[in-house]
Amino acid sequence: MKYELIKNSHAGVIVDPTPVLLDVKDTFKVSFVLPQSGSYIALFKGEDGVEHKAVVYGSDVIVPREIIGKEQLVALTVCLIDEDKVLWAWECHPLKVGAFLIMRQQQRQLTAGLSDEQLFARLAEIERVHAETLAAFDVLKSDYGARCDELAQFTEQTVKALQQRENELASLKKANELLVKHANEATEVINTLSKKVFNLEKNYDPTIIE
Repeated sequence: MKYELIKNSHAGVIVDPTPVLLDVKDTFKVSFVLPQSGSYIALFKGEDGVEHKAVVYGSDVIVPREIIGKEQLVALTVCLIDEDKVLWAWECHPLKVGAFLIMRQQQRQLTAGLSDEQLFARLAEIERVHAETLAAFDVLKSDYGARCDELAQFTEQTVKALQQRENELASLKKANELLVKHANEATEVINTLSKKVFNLEKNYDPTIIE
């Protein structure tokens, strides 16, 4: 018999319903899949309402002898503790203490204490959660698809804008190169004219003018 304590919930579910018989030490052991490391205790409550505490060692707990003394349904709660403080608690599916065979009434076994009604209710709950999960997944997938389309459109627009900016930059660069070329040519013409004016002024003889 093995339970899984569901992380971030208060549910402990049976993941291995294999019945448990007395071992060589005349004890029953129940195993757990624990959500995290720490100190755990198991609380067993019989039909008389009396609660019995047992420490979980590793991932196993020995069922108190007082619980297996008679055939009954047993409530099981597992607590994660820090010294005397309960940090979290899981309500587990009940255990059923019964006789191994009708002819061997003194030999006990532990089985899942779920009735057919409870099993069908659990199945219905699983189906409901599964359906809700699928519906939520469809909504999420649709939303994801819409976000992908928006992102693709935004990316396309951004690429076009960048391409336009690159074209504008290339055009400005070409225009700047042309302006620099014309400026250099103009400077060269000015320098040539300045040189000619300088030579004219240098060789100017006012006496030749009547």
